[in-house]
Amino acid sequence: MATTVESFELDIDRERVCLDGEWLTTGDLTRRITEKVQAGDYRVSRLSLALEQLEETLARVRTVELRVAPELLASFERIAGFEEVPLTTVLRQALVHYVASDDAARRLFRAHRAEAAADEPEVEP
Repeated sequence: MATTVESFELDIDRERVCLDGEWLTTGDLTRRITEKVQAGDYRVSRLSLALEQLEETLARVRTVELRVAPELLASFERIAGFEEVPLTTVLRQALVHYVASDDAARRLFRAHRAEAAADEPEVEP
């Protein structure tokens, strides 16, 4: 029987994870785990899993440099201000939205097909 692992919402910019509707940092999670164990409550699996997912994600995060026209940047900044989130969050969401688009799927498919063709050994006549 396959086990489903719970996945938590992460805020990469603020280095937090959402657990039961509350945003927690690695320090918050560590304190809660320690407090529960010291109190004799060893039911810390969800806290531990949330901490593990946050730490693993933060360890793999990569920074990229991006150059955009001032008008486009201003649009992203307005959205970030309206939503009260960091600019990087809006930019990341835009990238996720693009990668999920049909256009990106077609491009990825063509790239995969080209890579597969390049990996095939040449057949001599």
